Amino acid sequence: MNPQLPLRLVLPCLLLVAPWPSAALPNLPVPLKLPSGFRQTLQINPDVSYFGDAVRIVDCPKESDNPLGTCDNWLFGGLAMWDTHISGDVQIRFYTPIDSISHFEISHPSNLTGQNTVMQAPQGYEMRVRDNFILDALDHVSQGDLNLLTGEVRNLKYTALFSNSWYADLTNVNPRLKPPDFTFPGIYGSANFVFEQRKDGLLDLTVTASTFLPLSNQVLSEPVVAPMPYCGQLTDCAGVQAPGTSLHPHIYFTTKPTAIAAGCGANCANIPVNSIQSYTGVSYYTSFGDHFTINVPQLGGIGNGRTHLQGRMQLQYGPRSGNIVPIAVSTLPPLGLMAQVPLAPAPLSTFKITMFGHNEFLRFPLLTYVTADPVLLEDAFDLAVGALNVNTGTVITPLTFRGVPAQTLFSTIIGLNITRIPLDTFRFRGPAYVTKGPNGESVFGYDGSYFTSFESFSFPSPNFDKPSEAHSAGPGSDLNPFLRFQGAQISEQPKVVKTGSGDHLISSFNQAFSYNYSVSCDPSAGNGSFDYTNFSLGSGGGTFNLEALSSVSCTNSKTATSGPGDYDTITFVGYGTWSGDLSNGRHIASVQVSNEPKIPLYVTIQIDGGQLSKVHLKPPVDTIP
Repeated sequence: MNPQLPLRLVLPCLLLVAPWPSAALPNLPVPLKLPSGFRQTLQINPDVSYFGDAVRIVDCPKESDNPLGTCDNWLFGGLAMWDTHISGDVQIRFYTPIDSISHFEISHPSNLTGQNTVMQAPQGYEMRVRDNFILDALDHVSQGDLNLLTGEVRNLKYTALFSNSWYADLTNVNPRLKPPDFTFPGIYGSANFVFEQRKDGLLDLTVTASTFLPLSNQVLSEPVVAPMPYCGQLTDCAGVQAPGTSLHPHIYFTTKPTAIAAGCGANCANIPVNSIQSYTGVSYYTSFGDHFTINVPQLGGIGNGRTHLQGRMQLQYGPRSGNIVPIAVSTLPPLGLMAQVPLAPAPLSTFKITMFGHNEFLRFPLLTYVTADPVLLEDAFDLAVGALNVNTGTVITPLTFRGVPAQTLFSTIIGLNITRIPLDTFRFRGPAYVTKGPNGESVFGYDGSYFTSFESFSFPSPNFDKPSEAHSAGPGSDLNPFLRFQGAQISEQPKVVKTGSGDHLISSFNQAFSYNYSVSCDPSAGNGSFDYTNFSLGSGGGTFNLEALSSVSCTNSKTATSGPGDYDTITFVGYGTWSGDLSNGRHIASVQVSNEPKIPLYVTIQIDGGQLSKVHLKPPVDTIP
């Protein structure tokens, strides 16, 4: 939304924005049939359709932080969020198909209208958002190409003018700002269009779209200003300088009727609106991986890779509007973890390492790979923002979470195909929920996946150091990466002491280890004890002895049977000594032990964020949050 510069100039240090190549979708059981006359007008469903924004208001004056506003100097404690239900019509004009591909154009003949609502950030920012409209762009046509055989939409460009009192206030305090139409996916965003056949011969349309619009630190040599709630009826308006501020507009609408769904009832979680909440990650259900369908004879078939992650989920809830509450999902390292972790090489260095996994074996029928040093890199620009239906406890549309599941195999694949693969983050999409767990705790879950074609790309041999041994992937080769989260948050202050031990257990990476602990769920009760020994004679081997706790979190799993005041999962971080450190320096251990009754014992231990040593008891099959 910078007034004069096109966004391709405003985003010079982003990743290449072209997405990974799409995987070829299978044909639908019955091809889509275009409406008679190739035109249709349908009413969108106002019960679940909405649009809004999550504005990142920051003070990032340094040139090194701009034009993207990458510093963390938030002015109001978090995103300034608003969503509002919308209603109106969507008109679609289709063109005569060529090879089963029909070009289409979209418009809103009577505009889309939204309800008045409120925009809030957690620390002292609140403004009314009135006169909400979505209008068609005057100089651009929203369009795309629909494959009638598969339902896939390509070459998508949805352009509209978002208009309301807050955007007007933004231009009032930045008089040199010339707001453009919003384009989805735009230079850096996400957009998904789904057409479905109706019984009356028309095509239902469901749209999910978001984009990233940085304002930079200046508007034609004047500082960027964020409007404050002191704007009158005329053009006079007060504001605060906010260099580096960025907009994250988003929209979801569907012409499908509301499906009859049971409400969450007694299982509805308490949603603390206009707040930021931290959820302790339940590592047993938190993982990333890939189902590799690689057509290479030497592999012998499909390979399934998965590593489980340590970390936290941060959920920001916005103000309620009707039956929805805006929600933004991000990830964080384990609480108290301060290990020095090297950032990924450019251009991914802009993104933060947020969660830490375990070394694993990736087994194909004929070959086995080692995937090491796995970390989750979270996209800093196209945010995971959705709308939570408070009546059902679910996010209305599949949530898009952008990130990179980085590990040695992924880095090698990028290196082998550096001139062909765009260095873009994966757009994971999937259902998300917030529900009430045992003893009233809040539980968050997400199950995202992504598909991309890998045909003709180079896939390495297990010897990553020999590119000459790489194989070319044949027809039908696909990547299917997935990302899953489960987090828990309790409201009470636990007091119970949790103890446990294991002797010569075997990790998923074939390392023998032992551990024992006695830690109070109340961090103020004392330091507790924890000892861990990895018996490997090579990398990772050694003994850790706890000296001081940094953080403790006791939670219940989603299916726990623990009584009030007791918990089946303990997560703690603490400082201590490592036997292999001759300098007698201090190291940090991050640990989670889960005794959920319906699953085997689960243990994950990492020393210095996994750089020094890491083991866990990997579940034998995929775990769905």
